[in-house]
Amino acid sequence: METYEIQTPFEPMAQGGQGYEARYRFNEQMEITQYHCHDYYELYIHLHGGEYMGVDNKLYLLKPNQVYIFPPFCMHGLSCTGEMKNYERAFLNLSPEVLENLGCGQLNLNQFLQARAAGGHHTYQLSDVDADRFVYCIRKIESAQLRDGDAVDRFEDYAHMMTLLNLLCQVIRRTVPVKDEGASNSAIQDVLTYINNHYTQPLRISELARRFGVSESYLSHEFSRFTNRSVYDYVLYRRVTLARQLMLGADSLNTISYQCGFNDYSNFLRSFSKVVGMSPKQYRKQLSRFKNREL
Repeated sequence: METYEIQTPFEPMAQGGQGYEARYRFNEQMEITQYHCHDYYELYIHLHGGEYMGVDNKLYLLKPNQVYIFPPFCMHGLSCTGEMKNYERAFLNLSPEVLENLGCGQLNLNQFLQARAAGGHHTYQLSDVDADRFVYCIRKIESAQLRDGDAVDRFEDYAHMMTLLNLLCQVIRRTVPVKDEGASNSAIQDVLTYINNHYTQPLRISELARRFGVSESYLSHEFSRFTNRSVYDYVLYRRVTLARQLMLGADSLNTISYQCGFNDYSNFLRSFSKVVGMSPKQYRKQLSRFKNREL
């Protein structure tokens, strides 16, 4: 477990410290993303071209105008049996602090969205009209980010984000969440569920294969196809993800490293730095600066 080279770092928001980022994207050809997570909310609308979206151990068939709610540290990623073409989507990333401000003291949006995700309600179907409004707000915020905005421009961004979030809250209240596809590969989904519940414990692929009655080669191949990560990479990624969450508290970094399943601090330091792109101490300082900043 300790010698595996982690493939992909966390991707931070690129909005320059304002706590939000909006993007519309269209790709004629698109590579499948690894299962990943981040320390902010992502509100993601699929428009065209995708096949499946994996969220933790669930798999959703992507359809036009579906909106996905990914809270902080929620594992998710695209899944596809072939090459993705003409992939169109839009998303709004929001820090928990900005999301709290957008509730205007009337609605705890962090609690509201977290509760839906905790219940397994990650995605909802939008009407064509609502999807157009959703994308319109995202593109207006994105266009504003291309210029050096002042406080008035940021206030306009907040107005668009409040419109988008109000739309999303109304959709959540009046519609039934989209169901996942069920057990398209029940063995791998069972393995993923088990890892998600035990990743702080010692895990070996040989023991996992024996527990779930599959060969090691099958488990390695199918798990990588499902998540675009190896079993080892996924376990390390989950451990570092947990460490980032625990850093919001007051525990020492040494204590956190053991809580996350690392057998010594040097291994934790090496793994964390590869995944996050900075040391645990640097990350915690960055967290402190951002939390104390007036948004």
